Amino acid sequence: MEIVRENFQRELPYIKEAIEECEFIAIDAEFSGLHTEPNRRTQNTTLEEGYEDLRNSASKFLTIQIGISTFKFDPSNGSYLAKPFNVFVFPTTLTGYSPQGRCFLTEASSLDFLAKNRFDFNKWVYQGVHYMTKDEEEVYKRERTKAVNNEMDNIAVDAANTMWLQDVIKRVGEWKNSKQALNFINIQTNNAYQRRLVYQEVRRYWPTELNARGQAGHIHITKITEKELEMQQQQRQSDLQRDIESSRGFREVIDILSACKKPIVGHNIVVDLAYILAQFVGPLPPTVEGYKKMIHKTFPTVMDTKYVSYTASALKGLAFDSSLGGLENMVGTINFMGCPRIIPHYRHQRYLSRDLAHEAGYDAYITGSIMIRMLALIAKNEVPLPAPLTKIEIEVRKNGKNEKRPNSSKDPKAFKTPKKNAEPKKASPPPTAPVATPAPAPVPAAPKKFSYADIVHRQRAPAVAPAPTVVVPTPLPPAPVVEEEEVEDEMEESESSESDYDYIQESDFPAHEKPFSWQSPSVTTLQNVLHWGRSSHGCINLVSS
Repeated sequence: MEIVRENFQRELPYIKEAIEECEFIAIDAEFSGLHTEPNRRTQNTTLEEGYEDLRNSASKFLTIQIGISTFKFDPSNGSYLAKPFNVFVFPTTLTGYSPQGRCFLTEASSLDFLAKNRFDFNKWVYQGVHYMTKDEEEVYKRERTKAVNNEMDNIAVDAANTMWLQDVIKRVGEWKNSKQALNFINIQTNNAYQRRLVYQEVRRYWPTELNARGQAGHIHITKITEKELEMQQQQRQSDLQRDIESSRGFREVIDILSACKKPIVGHNIVVDLAYILAQFVGPLPPTVEGYKKMIHKTFPTVMDTKYVSYTASALKGLAFDSSLGGLENMVGTINFMGCPRIIPHYRHQRYLSRDLAHEAGYDAYITGSIMIRMLALIAKNEVPLPAPLTKIEIEVRKNGKNEKRPNSSKDPKAFKTPKKNAEPKKASPPPTAPVATPAPAPVPAAPKKFSYADIVHRQRAPAVAPAPTVVVPTPLPPAPVVEEEEVEDEMEESESSESDYDYIQESDFPAHEKPFSWQSPSVTTLQNVLHWGRSSHGCINLVSS
C-alpha cells in the first residue's frame, strides 16, 4: 500500500491497527545519499571512526522513502499475513512551512540508483508525508500558541513604512467610530512585513473590539463583541490542537513503532536506524555507546537478517551472497521446504511480483519474509532442552545409582527401580498344537454413515425392481411430482443426524503451531546484535557494556 500526503491521515488508524495486531515489523529506507566522504571506510576502520562517518551522513542526508511491513501468524493455515506500506516522506509541515529550515545534501550515485529503479521524485516532493522531530514540534507549538493568543513580539517600524502605518491607524479609528460605516474595512498590504504591522497595531489599540484576518492582498478587519471574541478564541484553540497533532506527520508512526515494543527487523539495519533516528527522533549521540542506548531505548528488540544469515549454525554454508537479493534466493531453495508461506493481505497486493525491487515497501516485505523462513529453519534444528528430573530420579542419583530413564519420563510411576534378589523368570512351556475352536458368530457390522451428497444421490437413483410375481398389482395413481429442491430439503430435515456436519468435529482441524518463538534460546541469542559492514569488528552489540 502506497502512503502519500493525500491519504496519510486517512490511513493512519489502519497503519496503527496493523502494528498493534502484528507479531513483528520489518523496515527499510531509501536515502538521498550515504557517504559524505566516499571510500573513507576500510577494513582497518575502527568502530568509533565508522560511527562518526555514519553520524555525519545521517545528519546531512535525508530519508526520502520508508517501508514498513507487519507480519501476523495465521494459525488456521500456518502462514504469515503481511501488510507492507511504502511511504514517501518530505521535510515540511502540512501547510508547507518548514520550521526546522532543513537543508540537506544529495549524492549523485544515490539519486542515479533511485532513478534507475523508477523512483518517483515528483511524488516525493509534491506528495511526501510531512514530519517533525519532538524538539521541532515543541518550537512549532510555542510559535503557534503565541500567535493564537496574540502574544507575538512587537517588531520595529522602519522609516519607509512609518507614514503608511500612521495613515492605516487613522483610517481604522475613523471607521470604528463611525455609526454609518460598514461592519468591516479592508487594508491593502504589499508584503508580509506590512501585514505583520497591521496585526500588531490592531492588537495594541483594539484587542477586544476588532478582529484582523489576513486574506489575498489585504487585511480584513471586523468589529466583534466579547461573546464572539470568546467563541472565536475557543475555535482557535481547537484549530491549534488539531494543527499541532497533524504537524507530527510520519513521526507519529515512529512513535507507534517505539511504543508497541515489538521486534523490529531489517537488513543491514544499523544504517537505516541511524537515518531514521536522526530524522524523526533527534540528533544522534556523539559516541557509539550513546548510539547503542538510543537504539535500545527506542526499539527494545532489533534483529538483522544479515547478521543472522552468517551467524546461525543452521544456516552455515547456505548463503553465498549476503545481500538482500542473495538471501531472498537462499530462502527459496530446497533447504527451506516446509517453512511457512507469507501471504500479502488483500489490500496489499502491490508486491506479488519482483518488479518493484528496491522500493522501500518491497524491501521491507522481503526482509520480513526472509527472517521468518530463516528463523523457522533455525527452530527445526534447535536441540530441545532435556526434561527436568523427577523426584524419584533425583533420589536414585543421590543414592549413587545411574539407571536409565524410562520412556515415559513425565509419569513418575513409570520409573521403577530393580528389586533386590529378584528371582529369575521361569521359562515358558514349549508351545503345543493349537486346538481348533468354533468360529465366533458373525457380529453385525455397524451401519455405514453416508454423507449428505450420498443420501441425495441414493434418493434420486431409481430403485431396483423386485422379481416379477404371478399376481399383477393394481395400478396406483401417479405419484405427485416433487421438485428437486423439496427432496433435498426433506432429506436435510429427516437425515440431519446423518449429515457430514455431525461427524466433522473442530478437533479434526487443529490449529497450526507457530514455527518459532521469539523467546526461544536460538532466537534470543540473535537479537540486538547488528551487522557492521567493511570493518574488522564485524558487528555491534546493543546490550553490551
